[in-house]
Amino acid sequence: MTGKRWWGSLLILFIIALIAREGLLIVFVLVLALAGGLSELWARHCLTNVFYRRHFGTNHLAFGEETTLTVEFVNAKPLPLAWLAVRDSFPRAVTLLEGTVQGSPSEDRGTLTNVVSLRWYERVLRRYHIRGDHRGIFEFGPAEMRSGDILGFRIQEKALPQVDTLVVYPKIVPVEALGLPADRPMGEWRALRRVVEDPLRFATVRDYQPGDHPRSIHWKATARLGRLQTKAYDPSATLALMLAVDVQTLPGAYEYRPNALEYTMMAAASLAAHALEERHLVGLCANSIDAYGHQHLYMPPGRHPQQLQALLVALASLRPLRGLPFEALLEMMTPQLPFGATVVALTAFLRDEILEALLTVQGAGHPVILLPVGDAPLRVPEELACYPLRGIDGWRDVETLQLA
Repeated sequence: MTGKRWWGSLLILFIIALIAREGLLIVFVLVLALAGGLSELWARHCLTNVFYRRHFGTNHLAFGEETTLTVEFVNAKPLPLAWLAVRDSFPRAVTLLEGTVQGSPSEDRGTLTNVVSLRWYERVLRRYHIRGDHRGIFEFGPAEMRSGDILGFRIQEKALPQVDTLVVYPKIVPVEALGLPADRPMGEWRALRRVVEDPLRFATVRDYQPGDHPRSIHWKATARLGRLQTKAYDPSATLALMLAVDVQTLPGAYEYRPNALEYTMMAAASLAAHALEERHLVGLCANSIDAYGHQHLYMPPGRHPQQLQALLVALASLRPLRGLPFEALLEMMTPQLPFGATVVALTAFLRDEILEALLTVQGAGHPVILLPVGDAPLRVPEELACYPLRGIDGWRDVETLQLA
């Protein structure tokens, strides 16, 4: 019912009906013309002032948590829609608890399809329940909207580029569930903290003793008293921890073991949550390539109210694409560390170059705790505190810690 041929044919038929004075034929032609006009009107304006939106109950999920996905269809015009079809791109890593995601299960993305009819100025909501069973930052969309006339002779399509993001945090478990003693690693970190002096916390001046750093000499007091004087500092009141995370799990930079990587992320997230609860400063660096091509991630230590969320979002964003080698990351990170900060290194691909880099970091005045992930035999220098994290294949079965 479209095009010049259609309207030309109706005009010829109408003229013939008038000449033949066939009333029924004239009525039939007028009905066809009315139907064609409505079809043209619907086809031209069916998607005008029609909107499709997504709403999450919350767009940040703890691992395994459920929320709602509400899709909204709005027809903000006086012309009703007999049908409206929306095909929305849906990440398969997010579990849809009811409904069907179309497409091949082997692909990373599927399609969530909805077909509705809308009266004039009507809004329709459909609600789904979803669950975050995988760590990551997931995009919903883009979508495609289609509609047309009642008889389906003409169809209009419209691309909807809007993308909404859902963040699923890594799994967080009690630190003792990682195989660490209940009084560690925090007990170990406290022991390291007591020997660290903070140069910003000047206390007093004392006589020079062999072994004092030359930079600590107080020259004005030395000149006044006639003998070498050294600045004395109070120990730092707060321990700064830097979580150094290696996303490489196999020799190939772009090969990885999913269980090893997720266990590493779970351990890092759990340690961050525990350390912040103990009121320590916590930072993060990792050697993952991000969506913008950056070769690493660095977050300075902090303990502000949003620090845990920022750390969890950063860990959720880490992909199994190694940027800098881990030893290069450690070398680059060292000058940026706060004075006396403890480095907690997590890697599932431990090798000699990493051990040498960690010894260099420790030699620069930063205590190091190594947490190797996996069951491979280890040869770690005695100078490094090391706590192996075993049982990577069962990481999903570890009891989740419920945060307040």
